[in-house]
Amino acid sequence: MSVLFLGLIGGVLIGTLLYHFEDGFDLNWYIASLFFFLILEVFIVAYVESKSHKIEQKKLVNIYMLTKVVKILLALVFATIYALAVKENIKTFILNFSSLYVFFLIIESSTFVKIEKHLKEKNKEE
Repeated sequence: MSVLFLGLIGGVLIGTLLYHFEDGFDLNWYIASLFFFLILEVFIVAYVESKSHKIEQKKLVNIYMLTKVVKILLALVFATIYALAVKENIKTFILNFSSLYVFFLIIESSTFVKIEKHLKEKNKEE
């Protein structure tokens, strides 16, 4: 849930800044991008958390890398759909989309670090 909360609050703050300082800001596509990342991150973190209980800690790196690849591929598909559907303000959209991508990448990575710390503490107790 913290990923959802942080993502929503951070996304709104980033959107507010971009809205006031960027020409050609499209609020509808920004909201669509924000919800795309929110939904994607919730599924990614849920998947990693479920796998972290079932597999060895060494194999979690493969899961992390898999989620990163899936995320970037889905992001490219989303950006391509925008480019083909709208065909204007592409540079502005890419700037907005990239800022959200980096923001959610930071949240996702910090969540994975928390999961790793929790697993190490759990292994020490056993």
